[in-house]
Amino acid sequence: MTSDRTRNQTRGLAFDVPDQHQGERPAPSGIVIVGGGMAGLALALLLRHHGQSAVTLIEAVSLAQGEQLDTPSFDARSTALSAGTLAIFAALGLSEGLLSRAAAIQAVDVSRRQRLGSTRMSASEEGLAQLGAVVENRWLGQTLLEAVRADAGIRLIAPARVTQTRRLKQGYALHFVRQDASAQPEKIECALLVAADGAGSRMRDALGIAAHSDDTGHDALIANIGLSESCPEEADGVAWERFLDSGPLALLPLPGRRMALVWTGPRSLIDRLEALPEADFLAELEQAFGLDRLGRFARAGARQRYPLVLTHACAQAVPHGVVVGNAAHNLHPVAGQGFNLTLRDLALLAETLGATDCPGDLSLLNDYVSRREGDQALIRQASRWLPELFRVRFGPFAHTRQLGLVALTLWPGLRSQFAARAMGLAN
Repeated sequence: MTSDRTRNQTRGLAFDVPDQHQGERPAPSGIVIVGGGMAGLALALLLRHHGQSAVTLIEAVSLAQGEQLDTPSFDARSTALSAGTLAIFAALGLSEGLLSRAAAIQAVDVSRRQRLGSTRMSASEEGLAQLGAVVENRWLGQTLLEAVRADAGIRLIAPARVTQTRRLKQGYALHFVRQDASAQPEKIECALLVAADGAGSRMRDALGIAAHSDDTGHDALIANIGLSESCPEEADGVAWERFLDSGPLALLPLPGRRMALVWTGPRSLIDRLEALPEADFLAELEQAFGLDRLGRFARAGARQRYPLVLTHACAQAVPHGVVVGNAAHNLHPVAGQGFNLTLRDLALLAETLGATDCPGDLSLLNDYVSRREGDQALIRQASRWLPELFRVRFGPFAHTRQLGLVALTLWPGLRSQFAARAMGLAN
């Protein structure tokens, strides 16, 4: 029998426009998340927490117990978790495990090299035990994965590759193949399909959602930095954000007298920094950061680089489909807001859907999107333009930004508002 479906191809992933003449059939139920990185795992747990009885998670990379996590989400980077993010994880019962290998952030110090003005936000000033915590991605991923495995209401399919996505009248049908020797094609239907498969999301394409990508021409250099014995104790628990002419440099506290370095700049600069011998690299880092805060650095771990290509989906919801995580918005790492913004998205999405039997209802999804638009736009714009602002050398603009840092230093109320937004605690 000939179908009048129109077949499309997007980067090797086949998907169908629904057959308008298909007969009556039971409506699909349940939620399928494609992408088992930090966003996908966290969403599965949050959906269960808010009453969804069954969630399926499909991931292309093996997540087998006992194997080292080796997905793009669980790489050598570290993530700064805001106080708001820690509160969400506490509600899921994950705080104790996460914090056992995390370093608390007691203060955030923001400064501009060779310019007047700096500011420091502290937990004590905000009346909090800590502003946040820094955890290595592999441990964060392992903690989330163990919680997913322990939840009988979450079906984890990995490794598996989605080969076809077909739009149904009231949901989606996904065809997939497990990545093992005896793999046979399988199919699953759902009322809501969630694209959580990263900035280059194939599932976003399958949902018919376009995305804008902006290659900044900059990369981020990542490394763990060992502190020397001369490092002052009062520097413990401080996250440093240092703005250079070439771009921001961040040093985040890690357990064991280490700091997680995120140094962003033009690719030519990152090429040179990546190629330097360790001693020369540390010397250049000390010159850029200054010796008056942490003293001399003892060692540098393996250096890795990540291109700063910023992605923004043109829409986040369609009937029976939603886009989350880096598939929705992939941000500049300045201020470490990417994952914290994502987790606020996921928490509200799970709360909005609750225990509904119709999670693909567009009115519910649009309600979620409209309630998140303001926070997303603010963080996206700040993350994009803050590094650019600090690179401007024209006198009046340079003076204005320095006055901004001075104002944050002298006006505690303004600093508290800024801190509340950064911590994910603002209304």
